[in-house]
Amino acid sequence: MVGPMTFKTLTTLLCIASFTTLARADESRFEKEKTDKRIVKSFDESASLTVKLEYLDRSKILRIDKGKDKAPEVWLGKRRLPTDILWLRPTMINSFCLTIDGKKIHVPERFWNDITGLHLEKMIVNKKISSDNDKIELWRYSTQQCAGPVITRSANRGTVLISWARPEE
Repeated sequence: MVGPMTFKTLTTLLCIASFTTLARADESRFEKEKTDKRIVKSFDESASLTVKLEYLDRSKILRIDKGKDKAPEVWLGKRRLPTDILWLRPTMINSFCLTIDGKKIHVPERFWNDITGLHLEKMIVNKKISSDNDKIELWRYSTQQCAGPVITRSANRGTVLISWARPEE
């Protein structure tokens, strides 16, 4: 026979279990936060890209108009900047290091030092919820949800594709 005390205790336990489940549902296995440096790896981890962004102070950027129908010049001190820095996020790639199969590949600065408006986020793994078996989920989240480059190897491992979309694209 169930008395009133047993029913009250059972109700309290069910309420606590429900609140714990609801609180746990709010927690995510992965979270993201803004960063200025990130290491991105291909799914098989045979290729990696280390990038660092430079955040520019927009108030220190000098715009020089060259006249009608001519693009303005943009300067930061003695350094000339691309004109799209005027309307995009004031960021530029500061360093770019590509490694394939443990070998550093030199990518000339002219291919990356004038790209502006990019954004980087890093992923934080919630150890309370995630397990070590979540590699596919972890890689998928880092490439689809976190702002930054994605590096992919071809099936014959001869080609590396690096893609990085601006947030507004």
